[in-house]
Amino acid sequence: ELNYLAGVAYDGMKKVPLALDHFAKVTYPSRFYENAVANRAILLRDMGKLDQSIAVVRQALVNDPHNVNYFLYLGSFYEELERYDEALEVLVQGLSVDAKNARIHFRIGVIQDKAGRRNEAIEAMQQVLRIQPDDADALNYLGYTYADMGIHLNEAQSLVQRALTLKPDDGYITDSLAWVFYKQGRYEEALKWLLKAVQIVPDDAVILEHLGDVYLKLGNKDKALKYYR
Repeated sequence: ELNYLAGVAYDGMKKVPLALDHFAKVTYPSRFYENAVANRAILLRDMGKLDQSIAVVRQALVNDPHNVNYFLYLGSFYEELERYDEALEVLVQGLSVDAKNARIHFRIGVIQDKAGRRNEAIEAMQQVLRIQPDDADALNYLGYTYADMGIHLNEAQSLVQRALTLKPDDGYITDSLAWVFYKQGRYEEALKWLLKAVQIVPDDAVILEHLGDVYLKLGNKDKALKYYR
């Protein structure tokens, strides 16, 4: 316990080597072990030492093989390195511990999407919603993906509207609804929602690009250029 608290204190003082040293001294099965592993791995990641982060979490997994959070940490580190197949491999291993873990299915969906396998991404998000029907992030992800692909647009609208009911002040979900309307050719409605989205998240490149696209469709090239720029 004292080593963990010392690690937290040194981390707060930006004395990273000392923080790492104390976190490394927190051993399994201390109740602080998982937090110490996570803090240590994240500090190493922030230092650009992702391979060391992975080694730390893999050792933790040897000590505590039924902790699904370690699979999620490993998946995120491999994802950052764009080693998508390895990320998927460890996440699927995590499902052997907890087959109905919605967070793992969600990350699998995101990584499949990044790897260019959108059909597999859709299947993963559908699985999330079978486990947690009111998962706003999965509803939004699935709805936006449908819209971006130009398919199932009515269902996409329903999914994103459900997500927005759950998170009414989320700028990204607001943008998703606007993008559904854009894909449906309902440009005035798309503009209304995009203007709301950009008020919530003023510096997101995708939202700004969407605004440019809508203004271009509405024939306002000056406004389109403003947002593209």
